[in-house]
Amino acid sequence: MASADCPAYKAAMRSNLLFLFPLLVIAGTGVRSVEAQPAPDWVVANWKNLIGVWIADNSAYKTEEASMDSFGLEWTWGIGNQSLVGRLYGIKDGEEVATFWEFREFWHPGEQRLLTTQFGRDGTYGAGPHHQNADGSTEMLQTFYDAATGRATRVGHRAVLKADEHTTQSFDVDESGTWKERRTYIWRRQR
Repeated sequence: MASADCPAYKAAMRSNLLFLFPLLVIAGTGVRSVEAQPAPDWVVANWKNLIGVWIADNSAYKTEEASMDSFGLEWTWGIGNQSLVGRLYGIKDGEEVATFWEFREFWHPGEQRLLTTQFGRDGTYGAGPHHQNADGSTEMLQTFYDAATGRATRVGHRAVLKADEHTTQSFDVDESGTWKERRTYIWRRQR
């Protein structure tokens, strides 16, 4: 192997750099120009309506393994009121017992879409885009990555937010894109 002090080694390195430099410059110009856009009015209005604490009864889905009486969902503003930070927690016998999920919902100014990411207490991570339907409801399709099993699954959510009531439906989404309903919750704003 040639030493770094060897004239032939130095000449070879200069030659390589002279060859690579134009390629690096060309590769660096491959960034496409994007027009960043702020969150649209419907996103900001939805965020303002979600801020606060919401409780949903779980009696229809309660089992020995999933023994929560109800669930709480708390939304707060992220930095600069440009995103939402949320958490979903369980309630048993009137007491908060555990946080199951933490959320971050934000407008991606470059992609110009609403995204939600969530982190489970078991290491599961979910992410996906939201969009608003013509009737004002919202729909989200997330991919969840389960670290324990190594599996990825897709889950859909549909939601309707009216004043102090927020109805959410969750769906399993198969590989063909078929949505199969799982659960429906009616969340009530707490004052």
